[in-house]
Amino acid sequence: MAENYWSREDDNEELDPIGSLLSDWSDPEDEEDEFRSEIFQGRSGRRQKAAFSLMAIWTIIIGLHWLSWGYWAIIALTMVLSGQALRLLFTKPETPPIPLLDKDLASVPGVSLLVAAKNEETVITKLVNYLCHLDYPQDKLEVWIVDDYSTDNTGAILDRLALEYPQLKILHRPANAGGGKSGALNQVLSLTNGEIIGVFDADAGLSSDLLRHVVPMFDEREVGAVQVRKAIANADENFWTKGQAVEMIFDSCFQQQRIAVGGIGELRGNGQFVRRSALNRCGGWNEQTITDDLDLTIRLHIDNWKIN
Repeated sequence: MAENYWSREDDNEELDPIGSLLSDWSDPEDEEDEFRSEIFQGRSGRRQKAAFSLMAIWTIIIGLHWLSWGYWAIIALTMVLSGQALRLLFTKPETPPIPLLDKDLASVPGVSLLVAAKNEETVITKLVNYLCHLDYPQDKLEVWIVDDYSTDNTGAILDRLALEYPQLKILHRPANAGGGKSGALNQVLSLTNGEIIGVFDADAGLSSDLLRHVVPMFDEREVGAVQVRKAIANADENFWTKGQAVEMIFDSCFQQQRIAVGGIGELRGNGQFVRRSALNRCGGWNEQTITDDLDLTIRLHIDNWKIN
């Protein structure tokens, strides 16, 4: 697995986002600052580059309003963006592969499904029932749920369910394990055997034939990850849930079209599937970011993996 700059623990240090933009964290006469510089150099470097890029964009846009030809440059840019929008709208999406048939199940790859759960006693039983009743060969499927130091009955419920479902395996993490969701996933990853790694949130809902549709998408060697479409379970409850349902439909459609024109597919955290070899080459999940799905998306694309 690739070496991770986030692998060293420093849970007691708080990152100052403003300070990381204005300084390099280093003080040649302070050993503690030297250590902090080593830990945060990757993050502060990215923040500085992002800040520089934003300021450059803002400066260019503001400058165009002061130039005699700036108006026409803005018109040209608008036309380019409009053309790209039309391209996204009218491009035919990729045809999904045929779902697995019964005759195909003898040679399917192993799948490991991971869930990082913390204080999820109200939904964890339903999720386990979903995951353990997937229509997939049981000798090729394992379900790992990480009890990330829950203070409710999540751990006890999981231990009871593990006696009922032989494919269900539980990992209990102590209070000082660190790394959040990414840390939990990284810790359990070494215990899994599947060629394809799936990640779900504790409140996820899924159909029994999900893996029959997802696994064939990894037949293309360049595909490193697949993101399934997310939906709202209570979409008809009120105006706000209906709006969120529409938002997720639009997001799924937009991502589908973006992939069709050769753009970047994105992972959403819940309902993501990643090829183990791709995940290992990218160094696993980043434990120093709150947007682990976006971080993994970028690293997969940098490593020339396709996301569907």
